[in-house]
Amino acid sequence: MLNRVVDMLVERKMFLRQRKKDRTRVLGMLLYHLGLSLRETREILSASFEPVSHETVRQWYLRMGEMIESLEKKERKAIAIDETKVRMKGKWIYLWAAIDLETREILAVYVSTTRTCLETHSFLRKIMKYCTNKPYVYVDGGPWYPWALTRLGFKWEHKTFGPRNPIEQWFGTLKRRITRFYKSFNTTTNVWNTLKWFKSYQTAYNLIWTLS
Repeated sequence: MLNRVVDMLVERKMFLRQRKKDRTRVLGMLLYHLGLSLRETREILSASFEPVSHETVRQWYLRMGEMIESLEKKERKAIAIDETKVRMKGKWIYLWAAIDLETREILAVYVSTTRTCLETHSFLRKIMKYCTNKPYVYVDGGPWYPWALTRLGFKWEHKTFGPRNPIEQWFGTLKRRITRFYKSFNTTTNVWNTLKWFKSYQTAYNLIWTLS
């Protein structure tokens, strides 16, 4: 899988400056994504490949979400949407995510400081970028969903369990990742900078899922 990811990054010209080997960069991003801290990732790369700093690893990871588009626009049968509260540097924000129930791809992530029908509307429009149709949508009982779903013409259903399990499981994995390194989770109180990290997490997750 590592070789396939390296080839993909080279093909898409993710890194134009060749200060470090592409294999070192990809391995660093994957190690950090899979659970190592920035310090641990730096130590492994520096000892086994070439010297790097933890800030370099962080920048590589953030760049992945900006440079790699791992999704294609296609017909999707059904999706599940959910949102959760995430604490970042003493403040609560809302993280939204949608998963394709057939392919298990995360179609979009979105960060907001409020949880309203307008936020739902904005998030649904992001999801639509990767759908040639309007898939069936499963949501929980949040009152912020019905108006936006109806306005955009989606058929939807409120489900507590069953079809929504995949998105809840994804959130569980994500929360374990950021909780483990909460004190060193390197982001700012700016929600858009925080979103960059989550987009990179989404990209890495989709790559690993589709290539494994």
